[in-house]
Amino acid sequence: MSNPLGKTVPYSAEFDPKLLFPIDRAEARVRIGIKGSLPFEGVDRWTCYEMSWLDSDGTPKVGIATIEYPADTPCLVESKSLKLFLGSMNFTRYESKSEVESVIIRELSQVLKSESVSVTVALPDEWMKMGIVNYLGDSIDDRVVNKDLSTQLRSGLEIVEETLYSNLLRSLCPVTSQPDWGTLVIKYRGQRLDRDSLMTYLTAHRSYQGFHEECCERIFSDVIGACAPESLWVGCFYTRRGGLDINPERWLPGTKRHQLIGRLPRQ
Repeated sequence: MSNPLGKTVPYSAEFDPKLLFPIDRAEARVRIGIKGSLPFEGVDRWTCYEMSWLDSDGTPKVGIATIEYPADTPCLVESKSLKLFLGSMNFTRYESKSEVESVIIRELSQVLKSESVSVTVALPDEWMKMGIVNYLGDSIDDRVVNKDLSTQLRSGLEIVEETLYSNLLRSLCPVTSQPDWGTLVIKYRGQRLDRDSLMTYLTAHRSYQGFHEECCERIFSDVIGACAPESLWVGCFYTRRGGLDINPERWLPGTKRHQLIGRLPRQ
């Protein structure tokens, strides 16, 4: 199947794994200066809110699926193709929730060429356990954009350990040019990031065209260049489109992954 993004594609009434469309990560990484060995570890985490199938009796079931795969896969999965793939499961009978999870893992593993895909489907009686994350660190959203500042990130000499976030993350889809919105979280130990500089940088990023994963890696790389951190974790938590939210996370090798359990309020 060709890339369905930006095209009118009908939902399939039959299970169709061929709907999944991979996108090579290499081109985007070269564009932001990443060549050879990856300078980070990371995951791409998806939350799929429009998940449905039939049980063995033909009764519809619904769930919320969490999909996660590592950032070192050669490909990522295109979001509309994943939506269409999940939609093709709506009228297929499965013996159990675990079978549904296994089918998604099997098909994504083949497309992504990875044996590290994980899938968890939460049923309605489990949804209330999926809490909302309200505290992220120190917000920079009260800073005033200084048009005289360079859009390049800057830092001071003082070494700090802190977590910063902004709800002003915005980028553009590289195919449709439609805006994607999200929250950026940066947890690091290194030279103190200049918060006015970070605000100006994010404002300039609002017109950047790139998939969610590329945007996270671009920000990660720019933070590395700005503050020479000893430890660094960057998470981009995008709002849902088409019943899916995408949450790429990248961190320096040796840095403990910053676990945000649950979804943000705007997701």
